[in-house]
Amino acid sequence: MGFMSHCLLPRFAARAAAVTAVLASTFITAPSMAQERLAPAAGSSSATLTDGTQPVVVVTVGSINKLMQDVNYITGVAGQPQFGGIFAMMAGTYAQGMNMDQPIGVLVPMVDGTPQPIVVLPTTDVRQILKRLEAQTGPVDELDDGTLFVTINQNSLYIKQNATNAVAAQNQSALKLAPENTADLFKGMGNAYDIAVRLKVQQVPIEIRNLLIDQMRQGFEQAMARQPDSESARDVAQNSIEQLERVIQDADEVNFGLNIDQANQNIGLDFSFAAVGGTQLASVYGGQQPIPSRFASVIRDDAAAFVHGASSIGPEAIEQAKESIEASLGMIKGAIANEGNLSDDQINEIDQYITRLSEIITDSLSEGRSDVGALVMAGRDEFQAVIGTFVADGSKVAALAKDLSTKVPNSPDAPKFKFDIGNFGGVTMHLIEADVPEREEEVRKLFGDKIQVHIGTAPKAVYIAVGRGSEDLLKQFITAGANDNGDRPLGQAKFRLLPFMELAQSIKENNGVAAVIGALSSSNDKGEFRVITTSIPNGSSVKITIGEGLIKAIGAAAVAGQRRQQAF
Repeated sequence: MGFMSHCLLPRFAARAAAVTAVLASTFITAPSMAQERLAPAAGSSSATLTDGTQPVVVVTVGSINKLMQDVNYITGVAGQPQFGGIFAMMAGTYAQGMNMDQPIGVLVPMVDGTPQPIVVLPTTDVRQILKRLEAQTGPVDELDDGTLFVTINQNSLYIKQNATNAVAAQNQSALKLAPENTADLFKGMGNAYDIAVRLKVQQVPIEIRNLLIDQMRQGFEQAMARQPDSESARDVAQNSIEQLERVIQDADEVNFGLNIDQANQNIGLDFSFAAVGGTQLASVYGGQQPIPSRFASVIRDDAAAFVHGASSIGPEAIEQAKESIEASLGMIKGAIANEGNLSDDQINEIDQYITRLSEIITDSLSEGRSDVGALVMAGRDEFQAVIGTFVADGSKVAALAKDLSTKVPNSPDAPKFKFDIGNFGGVTMHLIEADVPEREEEVRKLFGDKIQVHIGTAPKAVYIAVGRGSEDLLKQFITAGANDNGDRPLGQAKFRLLPFMELAQSIKENNGVAAVIGALSSSNDKGEFRVITTSIPNGSSVKITIGEGLIKAIGAAAVAGQRRQQAF
């Protein structure tokens, strides 16, 4: 039997889930501020089932009170409040007999090598719920030990009433695995999220994990057999398979949570991964810690967008990255060699450039650090972008750029290269210029009659800036580079939609864009999307936040699209 057939819920469970899904949409109140959040470093539950094992998977869905409030909020923000009303009506219809303030859960233990889902319903009277569902489930029978029994499309479902919850499973013996009080098994989940999932990878039997790996390798071999013979492509795929195999074998815990946060006016997505302590994968994550950054000044409240990351890199991660880069560049070289339109001299020349680029990257990795920052400033009639990154030797980057510039055709419309035109703060400045044809009106509105790319090379850094007035922004970027202490997440990024919409509207007016701008202007966050990555023991945690403004913008765009369709 294949791995997927082991891991998919039995058909009856899908049907049972359909019956309980609407009920589940009722089982949570607003999250308690004191409740521990989902993360393996702190929220991971060490609670066990009654046989001393842990569930392979734990899933919680928020209470009906929480979900009704959150769905009403989010549909209202999106400009579709009628859907919130429909949801509330359906949830209220099926929620009788449920505890409106507690979450529903699903525990999936392994029983004799097979997953056995156990549904946990917050109710003190499951008979009342079953009575309302008799049309779908048929009559309820009671066994000698008090266990309730129903048949759904020829599938058996056993139900046991505890003090404050009821548990249901296809296998009667599985009911005994769920403790009467399941709160510890739902630690860090439950009412803190609308939906939360925890996967305990090491609880999956090694035989099943090995079977998955064997099936992946078999698929890999079949895929490679259909491809042209390419040693470099095979190396890339083989390296990817080996890394994925290491993840499957060394992973400890994976967590995911989605929460509609009315108080902070956003939707939050939490994801975390932790490896088994002492494994090579744990060492890779352990080697990633925040470090002082030369480029942290990109983290600005007024930015239209920024991306920043600065961390140490452990020896294991360095070797993995080098292997991946070597394999990828080898595949590129192979593709160029097979192009057929290049002479041997041209192929050798390109090969030399790729080799030089590879040396720059691998030398930088060998220093055991990663540091990069990018910033975009945008708005009506405004666009500037700057990026900076750590390199082991900036002079090698400058030398490679100079050599590549000699290969650009000498024609009137070709870019013009100006190297070593100045020095600012220890950074050697260079410039690439290209004329923008008069017919390109929109490009001229964005960049002017010339596109200028400013490049700076320093002993341990490379800078690039583009956009009108970006030279001043680049100099600010360079000057601010020595003022960071490394006290921040591993990486973070922010994007605000409003400045880009204003920029697009200033280049070419559009009614749909105007509608989005109107929606964004009334929001506090101006359409923000943010990602923050932090280090946790043996792993990392990612927090994604989608602001209310972005949801309003999506709703406004949808309404505008509906109106256009109705007009036709």
